[in-house]
Amino acid sequence: MKKLNEYIKELNIITTKIKTKENVKLHLIIILPLLYFMRKNNIITPEEFQMIINNENLKIKELKYYNFNEFFKVSNEIEEYLSEFIDDIIDLLPPTIDYQGVYFLLYEMIINVYKHSKFKNAYTQIINHDENNIDICIFDNGIGIPGSFKESSIDSLNDCEAIYEAINGKTTDKEKFVIHGMGLNSTAKLTTLGFEGEMLIASGKGICEITEKGAKPYLNSHEIKGTFVILKIKNKKIKDIYEYLKFKNISKIKED
Repeated sequence: MKKLNEYIKELNIITTKIKTKENVKLHLIIILPLLYFMRKNNIITPEEFQMIINNENLKIKELKYYNFNEFFKVSNEIEEYLSEFIDDIIDLLPPTIDYQGVYFLLYEMIINVYKHSKFKNAYTQIINHDENNIDICIFDNGIGIPGSFKESSIDSLNDCEAIYEAINGKTTDKEKFVIHGMGLNSTAKLTTLGFEGEMLIASGKGICEITEKGAKPYLNSHEIKGTFVILKIKNKKIKDIYEYLKFKNISKIKED
């Protein structure tokens, strides 16, 4: 299973090649936001795009668009849609996966996209490396976590600190929203402690890697429009997901 820093390294390689108009090898294109970017900007042909997404280990589903300003008026409709959408995603995973745990992760991440991102396009990607190692990727081309903070007049030092503050409870939720999630904090703890996995969030020039040891936020050399989240999880049963849902501050990993 790829390490989180390998995804960022590959992300930067592909982004650099795009900006310098170099050819991009198809085997490098496993990062969903860049796959989307390449399709929309004719960097890869429709046939090449289909070849990539038809890979038996790679499954992509697009989220339905709802007008952000009308979100609270159609919350019941979105709840029903999300229930069906998430069940379809879970059907792509090994049948032995912990249904309740994965449902929670998908719901929390997707509802954040609808509540905060103001996206035009958003995708969920599943990579089944094998029966025991699974990547769940969610990408949107919205305003991003730093952008959401700025729109709500919440000051952060920089993009990576905005992400770190978001996973530790800082939110731009408005009272008008009917649907409220448990937040990135619970998602991070369930991913890293419950599923014994890793989580990566990239938005703007900020990146935050989260493991069982804590969080490592840092600035990246390239900017991502929107937000890219990857949950790398083990295929295992969780005895009680609720023990991971209580808020607990995720500390920064101390540099060696």
